[in-house]
Amino acid sequence: MKVLEVKGLTKYFKSQKVLDDLNFDLNEGEVLGFLGPNGAGKTTTLRIITGLYQPSKGQVYIAGIDAVTNPIKTKGLFGVCTQDFSFNAHYNIEQDLYFYARLYGLPRKTAWEKARLSLEWADLLEHRKKNGDHLSGGMRKKILFARAMINDPPLLLLDEPTTGLDVRARRELWEMIMELKSRGKSILLTTHYLEEAEHLCDRILIIKKGRVVAEGKPGELRQYVDIARFLTVDLKHSPTPEEQEWLCALPGVRDCHVRGTTVEVAFDDQPQLAGELVQKVCQRLQPSNISLREASLEEVFLEVTGRGE
Repeated sequence: MKVLEVKGLTKYFKSQKVLDDLNFDLNEGEVLGFLGPNGAGKTTTLRIITGLYQPSKGQVYIAGIDAVTNPIKTKGLFGVCTQDFSFNAHYNIEQDLYFYARLYGLPRKTAWEKARLSLEWADLLEHRKKNGDHLSGGMRKKILFARAMINDPPLLLLDEPTTGLDVRARRELWEMIMELKSRGKSILLTTHYLEEAEHLCDRILIIKKGRVVAEGKPGELRQYVDIARFLTVDLKHSPTPEEQEWLCALPGVRDCHVRGTTVEVAFDDQPQLAGELVQKVCQRLQPSNISLREASLEEVFLEVTGRGE
């Protein structure tokens, strides 16, 4: 089942086109990474999905309901975890969650029960009488997660949820995301941490200037770049100019980078090419060590978003 469908989404701000015929969908129980450089249109897309902006053209469907023409009907179908913290100075976090539960129309008794259950889920029950501004950054992010899930919606929109957190707090939020996925929740995740996207996401969508430039499972995105594999060669000496020229001229080699006595060779992902390169390098240069690796998600991201710049 498709929980979220975005079709032909286009958005102009005066004469500037921010989204350009954007299309994607999100399945039930799936985590979709929504990546792109600053200014790519990620925030604009989220604001259209949540009804804060009207698109210039296109449709958004949440659980089959048109969110553009019927935004009120979809308000209870998604939760949002924003980048920014906002806590009422007069509420403790239990009251804060009660307030959000009431906004969704839950009866008073049910709202208090949901607030307590949400605090237990976020492992913050012992802090329930504290104001959110008095908690650590990781704890405050957990409260935002609890707010987003207070009415148990099928869709969760996470806008850079771990920005500014330390490693431990980030990992705790990763565990919460995976737990929500195991419960069948559909999650749209924007992040600038590519290892986070690679670890959490079933699929990744990369956009640039409001258009999709790459899409697929993390391991499939290498198909969008010419440079797909890397050979790292450790030598006993710094390579001579002649040796560098020879390396770069080998069939299938795209680029060479020298760092001291180490040379990194980028080459095409062709059958048998890796073995042939290793054999030639070992015969000519007699390296002390040689290793192979595939292009990382970061290298794919930089390649596809840097085209035409």
